Amino acid sequence: MFSFMVVLHICFVLVCMLWLAGCFKVSLTETMPVFLCMLVLVLYGLAMLRHLSWIDWIAGITIAGSVAVVLSRKQEERRKILRTWLDKMTEPSFLAAVFLLLVVALCTSEKVVTWWDDINFWAADVKSLYYLDGFAGKYMNVAPEFGDYPPGGQLIKWWFLHFDSLDFQEGLAFVGYYVMNLAFLFPVLRRLKGRNPLVLFLLAAALWFFPSIAEVYGYDGFCADLTMACIYGGFLLAVTDKAGKKELFYYGRLALYLGVLVLIKSIGFVWALFGLIFLALYQCSVLQETRRRMALWKLAFVAVTPLFTGGSWMFFCLLMRRITKTTSTAVKYMTTDEYGISGYTGEFASAFLKAFAGFPLHKERSIAVDLTPLGLYLCICLVVVLFYKIQIFPAKTGKIILWFSMLSGAVFYGVIFLAHITIFATETQYLEPSGMISSIERYGAPFTIGTTIFLAGVWLERGMCFFEKDSMPGFLKNYGTYLCFILFVALTAGYHVGYYGLVGYRTDVGVRLQERADMIGEDERAFLDTIQILGTDCSARVCYIRRGDAPRWVNNSYLGYEASPVSVVYRSVNLDDAPTDWMIEEIRTSHAGYLYAEQTDADAGAVFDTLTDSGVFSCGVLYRLVEDGGTLRLESLEGK
Repeated sequence: MFSFMVVLHICFVLVCMLWLAGCFKVSLTETMPVFLCMLVLVLYGLAMLRHLSWIDWIAGITIAGSVAVVLSRKQEERRKILRTWLDKMTEPSFLAAVFLLLVVALCTSEKVVTWWDDINFWAADVKSLYYLDGFAGKYMNVAPEFGDYPPGGQLIKWWFLHFDSLDFQEGLAFVGYYVMNLAFLFPVLRRLKGRNPLVLFLLAAALWFFPSIAEVYGYDGFCADLTMACIYGGFLLAVTDKAGKKELFYYGRLALYLGVLVLIKSIGFVWALFGLIFLALYQCSVLQETRRRMALWKLAFVAVTPLFTGGSWMFFCLLMRRITKTTSTAVKYMTTDEYGISGYTGEFASAFLKAFAGFPLHKERSIAVDLTPLGLYLCICLVVVLFYKIQIFPAKTGKIILWFSMLSGAVFYGVIFLAHITIFATETQYLEPSGMISSIERYGAPFTIGTTIFLAGVWLERGMCFFEKDSMPGFLKNYGTYLCFILFVALTAGYHVGYYGLVGYRTDVGVRLQERADMIGEDERAFLDTIQILGTDCSARVCYIRRGDAPRWVNNSYLGYEASPVSVVYRSVNLDDAPTDWMIEEIRTSHAGYLYAEQTDADAGAVFDTLTDSGVFSCGVLYRLVEDGGTLRLESLEGK
């Protein structure tokens, strides 16, 4: 079954990409991210309906319909279509992309979830999608504190996970994560000529290591900021790639990119805004005044798409009562005086400046250059200046891109700092530069990696003119710009994180799994065994009464991941003196459908006996919460 699903969806992807490439006369590497965006939006709609698995029927119907269309054509026309498809599939850029995807899929399919943020949300949420075949019901999302985190990246992970319908394979989610990121990098290869195996191999390696120039979290976990960076960088590049493109493809691609960008992470709206500003500025610099007016409605179309996708998600979260603690904290900052600026603002500022100017973006040393955030910021600005000095950009366009890069970077680094003295004010690990650099590196990725992707794509497309002189060897005519790109990555990349994320992680899988297992104690294991009666195919939320003897929020996160798709909310209570009325109100505000109290020496009966049918409450037993005429009643599921 697993093999059949893989073959079915590979054919589905290839058929869709070939039709797109043939219709719009572009390369397959350019249609790959376009198709992926379309797939995300289709899955988004299916997840709303709780029928994600319908994508299998859509894939089958699409393949069958394509075969029927081709067979219905005249023989000569059919041959022309097949010949065009064969030419597309043998393009050097597509060969390099397929090689890298195969290597990544084979090498990363054994990865396991280890990163704290994945345990807290990204992995737990996609596990819920896998079992529920869509979004959880009202109040039933598995990570209550991160309810409104957008699902775009999660849906692609689900798509790969569902290839195995029998077991939840964490490694398949990692394959989906990496495929999504890489798909937006592949268009930089669209002008590649020649099929030299060594160059194709080095280019594939350079693309894999490229993000490690300024980001490391994406090699070990589902870092949404890196995904945003890839989409944002792809968008900037697509804005400048209008020559020879049909209007529908050009503007449709931009709209799809932004529509998906805001579904990756809530702050994607900020990067979508930056992208729209860049689009408007770029078109002002290259279009005549009459054509600018004609382009306004197309710009509006691009702008409306993220408003629709992002707005629909916010509306869905409102209906399903999904909210994150970060969102609620931010709202309180803006609407009340409950919070203020951190008392450690000076210390945060000192740590930020030291990290920004003096700490490398990746922790291990590279071959030649260890770029700091300030160093990379300056490099980006200098490269833009160089590009318009050597006329890769027209002077007017180059100056606009320079100012945009300088201001967008400065604004977002300012946003990062503001977040640390407000929303993240209690995160004291950021008071040290060694902790702050991790935050700058991660949250600044859309600017650093995104802008670098854009500049790399511009160089690989327009820099070839410097290698087309008659005196140049044929090898350099074909590969000169790409060799420069490979050299840049080789001198600045973080090889350790890149290697570890692809291969090196295998030596630690057993240790990581044991560490996860150690976070599940006897109490947690008993709870997991008890809730198995709920199954994995329907939404359910359990209010888990913890002993009030010690905080166990770390264990709660690991337990929540193991319990998914069952949603668990926790209440730490000393049952010796908990009033019944107060406990009833606590349970009701948890919006749970079930109650479980772990074993305790306290007399739980004094609190819950009167709520049970038998008059006797037992710890370690799962109870269904039943509202009976305004009265809360506990119905035991033991033995059922």
